[in-house]
Order: sequence, then C-alpha cells, then structure tokens
Amino acid sequence: MKKREFVTITCLLLFICTASMGQTKVQLTILEAKTEQPIIAANIAFAENDNPEKTLYAITDLNGNAILKLPRPGTYHYHITSVGYIPLKGKITQATRNLTLHMTEDVMGLNEVVITGSRTARPIKLSPVTTQVLGGKALVDAGYGNLQQALQQETPGLNIQKVGFGNEISMQGLDARHVLFLMDGERLTGDMAGNLDYERFNLHAIDRIEIVKGASSTLYGSRAAGAVINLITKKTNKPLSIDAGVRYGQMNERNYKNPSKSDFLYMFEKNADRPNLQSWVSAGFKQGAFTSQTDVWYSESDAFYLYQAENDKKIYTQEANPFLPHDIIVTSATARPPMGIEGTEHISASQKVYYDPNKDLSVLLYGSAFFMNTYDLIQDLTFSQARDWTGGIKATYHVKDWFSVTGSLHSDFYDRFKRHERRNERQKVYESRILQPRLTITSNYFKAHHLIFGVEHISDDLTSDRFVNRKMTTRSLKETEYFLQDEWEVSKQWMISAGLRTNFSHAFGFMGMPKIAAKFSPNDQWSFRANYSMGYRSPSIKELFFNWDHLGMFQIKGNEYLQPEKNNYMSVGAEYTNDRLFLSGTVYGNYFKDKIEGVWRIYDMQYNFEYTNLSKQRLLGLEALGRWRMFDFLTLNATYSFVNVSKLKGVQVNTTSPHAATASLDYKYNRKNYRLGAIFSASFMGNKKFDVQDRVWIEEENTSKDAYFRCDLPAYVLCNLAVSQTFYNKVKVTLGVDNLLNYKPKTLGSGVTMFNVPATPGAHGHVQIEFMIDDVINALKKKK
Repeated sequence: MKKREFVTITCLLLFICTASMGQTKVQLTILEAKTEQPIIAANIAFAENDNPEKTLYAITDLNGNAILKLPRPGTYHYHITSVGYIPLKGKITQATRNLTLHMTEDVMGLNEVVITGSRTARPIKLSPVTTQVLGGKALVDAGYGNLQQALQQETPGLNIQKVGFGNEISMQGLDARHVLFLMDGERLTGDMAGNLDYERFNLHAIDRIEIVKGASSTLYGSRAAGAVINLITKKTNKPLSIDAGVRYGQMNERNYKNPSKSDFLYMFEKNADRPNLQSWVSAGFKQGAFTSQTDVWYSESDAFYLYQAENDKKIYTQEANPFLPHDIIVTSATARPPMGIEGTEHISASQKVYYDPNKDLSVLLYGSAFFMNTYDLIQDLTFSQARDWTGGIKATYHVKDWFSVTGSLHSDFYDRFKRHERRNERQKVYESRILQPRLTITSNYFKAHHLIFGVEHISDDLTSDRFVNRKMTTRSLKETEYFLQDEWEVSKQWMISAGLRTNFSHAFGFMGMPKIAAKFSPNDQWSFRANYSMGYRSPSIKELFFNWDHLGMFQIKGNEYLQPEKNNYMSVGAEYTNDRLFLSGTVYGNYFKDKIEGVWRIYDMQYNFEYTNLSKQRLLGLEALGRWRMFDFLTLNATYSFVNVSKLKGVQVNTTSPHAATASLDYKYNRKNYRLGAIFSASFMGNKKFDVQDRVWIEEENTSKDAYFRCDLPAYVLCNLAVSQTFYNKVKVTLGVDNLLNYKPKTLGSGVTMFNVPATPGAHGHVQIEFMIDDVINALKKKK
C-alpha cells in the first residue's frame, strides 16, 4: 500500500470514529398516564438550543420507543405531540441515555389542530375563527350509530329531522342549503333540497369533524353562508392499524312476521323488516414514503311507521292573516295516515394512498364508492337506489419556507334510480356531476403573515326527469372563484385575519365577499374573538329549473328569475379555559337580502311549492359551550343555542326552534389492560311555531282566501346511554340504549305538509363489538 493511500484511509477512519463518538443516542419511551400503555406514532421534534432551523424528528414505534440521535454535545429542546394528548416540552442532554415520559389525555380538546376556519393548520385555541371539533373516536365511544345521530346529540342548534321528502338538517335558523358539508375539504353532490344522503358518511372512517358557524363564503364559496361542516377522514401514522367491528340493534318495528317466498309481495315484506345491523373495517399501513388508508362500512335498518295521536288541526291566526275576523280552527274529520320511515341498506368503501418521498413533496390519490337501497312502505313494486363515486388527486410542493403550491382535481358522480322489486330492471331518474379543479398558494415569506391565494372552478351538471315533461333533461351551472386571505400575528396577544373572494358565474355575473376576523388573548386563559363576513348563495339548479307535478297532489316549481342571496354575518365571542374548565360564548347576527325560500301556495285547491326571493330576513342568536372536568374520571359537557328569526309581514316561515341544548356526562375508569367508559347524552329541542300557506273558507264572507295556518310542535328530549369495556386495548364491547326516555312524536303534519319531527320509534338497545390490531408486526417478530 502506498504511503498516500495509507494516510487517506487513516484520516477517513479517524473522521468516522470522531463523528461516531460525537453522536449520542437517547432512547425515549412515551407512555400513556395511568394505563402505562405505549403511545404509538407520537411525533418528536428536537433541536439544539431550541433552534427551529436545525430541527430533527423521530416517531415512536409499537412499543412507544424512539431513538433520538444527538449529533453533538449540548442542550436539546424536545416537543412531543400525539393526537388526543396534551403536548410535552422539555430538555435533554448527551448525558441522558434513557428517558420515560407520560402523556395525559387532552380532555379539553384545545390542542386539536383545525384547518377549516382559515385553511391554515392551527391548534383550536390559536385559531382566529371559532371552531367546534368533534372527535371521530369519541363519537363512536358515545355509542352513536351514524353521523346524523352524532351531530344532533353533540352540536348546539343543529337538528336533523324527518320531513315529507326525507331528512332535513337545520342550524342556527338556516336549512341545509346554507350548511356546506365537506369531505376532507371537498364538496359533494347528490342533494335533495340541500340535504345529502347522510348515510354515505362512514362514522368509523372519520378522524374528526370541524364545524365553523357563520358565513364562510370567503374561503368556501356558495352554500357556506350559514356554516361549514368538514369531515376529516383517518390517516394512519402507524406501521399497521386495523379496526373492525359489528353492531346489532333492536328492530324498530316488526311489520311482517312470517313473509313467504310464495307471496307476491315477498320482497317488499322482506325489505321492510331488515335487521338493524352494521359492520365495518378500517385498515391502514405506513411503509417508507407510502401510506394507505382503507375504510369499508355496511349497514342496514328496518322501515317503520310514525303515528299521529290526534286528527289534523289547522289554526289560522289573526296575526298571520289580518283579514280574519278572529282565529279559525279547522279539525280534520278523519285520522291522518301514519308516516312511513324508510329502511335502508347501504355499503360505502374508500381508499386513500399518500406518497411523501421527502419533506417538500406530498401526493394524495383517493377514491370512494357508495351504494344504497331505500325501502319505503308503499306497495308499488319499486324502491329507490342511489350510487355515488368520488375521486381525485392532490399534490403539494414546498419551496423552503417561502411558499407552497397545492394543485387538486376533485370529482363526484351521483345517480338515483327507481328499481323494480321483482324484475332486474331499474330506471335512472337523477344524475348529478361536479368537477372542481383548484390551485392554492400559501406563503410565510413575510414575517408574522400567513398568506393564502387560490383559484377554483366548479362545473355542476344535473340531469333529471323533473325539469321538462318528465323527460331526462340536463341543466348546468359553472362558476370560477378567486380567494385571498392573510393571517397576521400582530403580537403575541393579537391576530387579525382578512380575506376576499370574488365569484364569476355565467348565470349571475360577478360578486365579491370580504371577511375580517380578530382574536385578542391577554393571557393563556382568556381569548376574545370578533368576526365580520359576507356570505352568498347562488340559486341551485333545482331552485331555478324544477317543474314537477307529484301525481296531482302538489307541484314543485322552480324560478328562472331567482337572484343570488347575500348575507352579512357579525359575531363577538369570549373564551375561558384552564386545566379543568372550558367556557365559550358567542353572540351573532345574520342579515339576509333576497333570501331564497320555498313557500307553499294554493291555486284552486292545487298546492304548489314555489321558490322565491324574500326581501329581507334577520337572524339573531347566541351560543354557549362548556366543558368541566369535575374529576379525573368524570367530565360534564353542555351547550345551549338561542336564535330569533324575523317574521315576514307577521308570518313566520322559518321552522327552527328558538331554544336548543345538549349535555353529556362522560365517565372513564382506566387501568393497564382494562378500560371502562360510560356516556350519558341528552339533546333538547324547544317547541316550534311557524306558518304554512293554505286556503281557508270564511263563512261570514261566503268565500275562500289565501291564508296561513299556525303549526305548534312541542318540545322534546332525546337521551342516550352507552357503556363500553376495553380489554388489553384489543377488544371493546359496548352496550347502549338510544332514546332512553322512549319519546315518540305525537304530531306529524297537516294537509300535505309533513312537519319536521325526529324520526324515532322509541327506545331501543344495541350491542357493539370492536377489534383493534396495532402490533401484528411485533407479534410476528417475536414468533420468529
């Protein structure tokens, strides 16, 4: 060996040894407080002298362990985060060899990272926009069987009721047409009067639900004039995670005891009495740069009847009808037929694949499928079918800390059919398509400013037999929108968010929607928020073009001369929190101009449901939320909502209850290999008074006139109880009772109107079993 080669190899070996000697490995173990169970996939960020420019990262394995490689002597600051736990901060040095830390459950939920209110990821307590977060796991633990039940029991002022055409959602005095549902930030199609098939949302695939109330049109465009409900789906950060389960509930009502295959109506009878059964699988794995998340859910439920206790009664008041000499009460001579609540059978499946080759690039490819049969109680040899396909791609590229670019393409295809019960035949009656490309640029280049700019185009096509003479006809709407927002951290105490969205529609021209929000936090306990935003909602294709006669009973008529409605939303709120108590209160006003409403009118005894622009409508309200951790094992949650909706010339067309409240008690008992949980929840809906247009005969004048009759629906309370036991963090058994007080609605409607009432047959129980697998890889390694 030559002398020069020897010197080179020797220097190289000395360099490697020196580097190895300078580098220290510290084993960090993260456990859950009380149970001592390992916390898997906790994220650890550490940097020398708390220098963010040289931050290193690690993640805990299936045993809760992570190796921190300290490159040189010094003091390192670590920051540990895991979903559902309070973050940990501390210091370590090279003298440290092994360190065990315990993380405490974040019962108050203030460290949840939210994105819906500002399209910027921030902990909820730092967000400039008030956001309510519902954890997906907590909703399943509470015993809820579907999204509708979970939202109604947990969200103040929100209720999902049964009306003549199906489910109807309302929030803060506004119906579904003003509440925008998003799935991972993307729009969905296939609605009926603004209401989607809520069965398509798999509760077991949801990581969390973010609810932003008030006008959010600046960020999300039309239909976000009242609220945005964003369902954030799961993404595993574990090497392998599998959650599977089954749920069985009591029958709602046994309609046919012994259906026979020889019976001509055998399929109808069988479908009317399907079991209340659910099963699901949620599986994810992470390997290198690839992450996969798969979720499948199957559910079926039986149909049942709701019965009205008394005959229909209509009260025509002088308040709503000044021409009347006195109030008139008309009682039907015959009993009202029962309302049939459809049974359903549906399956949904979703697949997401993430590719993150480095810290600067991330790619997401996703798709989902949904199929549903709806079994009504009408013996016409047909039932409804629905199917939906969504798909898209999203890619984000970061250019250092200057800015990032996100491009996405989202699509949703929804079809509805009439299917024959005995023959393999079906007829398409509805077809809806949306295609939405979007480009978003975010930047932190300017100190204390977070800028976001975006442009998106929405192409909406609807094909239906309810536009022109029962022929399948297509109508379309296209909109291009630009939005810009800046979040400015003025100081440690002050944050200001301002934005503007411009909308150009081929049908309605140009519109602009500004917003401004401010948050002031004098200390760690108090926060004060103020918000102004302008919302808008373009008329939907149905509101513009519907022209459908329902068997001569009534007609739904669109209005091609409708104008977009606009609203100005203002709110102020205060928030207080400490380790045991969280209180939040918000007062708001929502002022609408040209508000689009559907009203009942009657012409020569023919009912019409017609869409029109109201001149003005005003909504004033307040909301309060509270969470009190009375003891380590017992937490009380409560909410209250009040809304006052203005009348139109003495007529109350809005069907919202002024008062609504929810409450729950959450008990937890945790040991190393055993958990016991019990949740009692209750939702209260106050009485509702509203007017429905009709025609009344006035004996004194021997003539009939257009008039409004007053509907007065009584208040009600729905209570649920769920008790669960978890063994070795692998098997969970839950027993529950829905509608514990056995409430049944007594009033269903009047005339052709089906009032919005809770569709419940009374109290019924369920049992649920879940299987959770996180350490298959470790188990296999041990066997080897």
